[in-house]
Amino acid sequence: MKDKSNKDRSESKKALTKSKQTVRIRGVSVRDIVLPWESKDEFEQLYQELTAELSPHGRMEEDIVFDVAILRLRKYRLLKMKRIADLKDPFFVELMQSGKKSWSGVRKYLRAQDKAGSTIGGAIKNALSSLIDLATELAQEKTKEMDKEEVKRTEQKISGIMKVVSEHMVPLLHTADAGPSAEKTFGQAYMPEYLEKVIKNEAALDSHIDKLLGRLVNLKEYKRVYGANKLPPSMPASPAEG
Repeated sequence: MKDKSNKDRSESKKALTKSKQTVRIRGVSVRDIVLPWESKDEFEQLYQELTAELSPHGRMEEDIVFDVAILRLRKYRLLKMKRIADLKDPFFVELMQSGKKSWSGVRKYLRAQDKAGSTIGGAIKNALSSLIDLATELAQEKTKEMDKEEVKRTEQKISGIMKVVSEHMVPLLHTADAGPSAEKTFGQAYMPEYLEKVIKNEAALDSHIDKLLGRLVNLKEYKRVYGANKLPPSMPASPAEG
């Protein structure tokens, strides 16, 4: 078992060395392919594994597998870039820090935050509710016995409150609702419009990979049919063979 393990490690090391040599033969190094903060070893490992799986023979086949490895790297990069874009949203970070791991958990958290006034919209709603309660209380006091001056002062207070509500609080609430929020960030993560760009880019990369794999299959089939010592019917034999 130990000998087999040592043999596997030796073969793996040889394959990795060969993959590095193959990259250099193409006039590029791994640092030309990966970004400065990305792992060169991970790309080399990816190329090595694809080479072992697709078994290319000859320069053309090796070039195809090399291109597939680059496209796979770009697809992984796309997923990472989406994550980076998400983390730039402070509300996404807030949802992460909430520790909720389910739809219902996140929904309960958002409702609790809104009710507690921890959000801008929640704070405005709470203030708006307090003003309306105050206006209602003053309106009820009008039913008590009051002289005309007291009724007039009470009506002026109610009018002032309703003016603040209509001119300031309601527009401010609409503005807050129209702006970014944790609830919108949560909903956006599942919206088709948001995912469409990512899906289109993934589909484009997959399409390129499929074309390369199809080219690889065709090339292997061509070699299988005609082989190294066979010529296609359309190609004349050389004078030496005649």
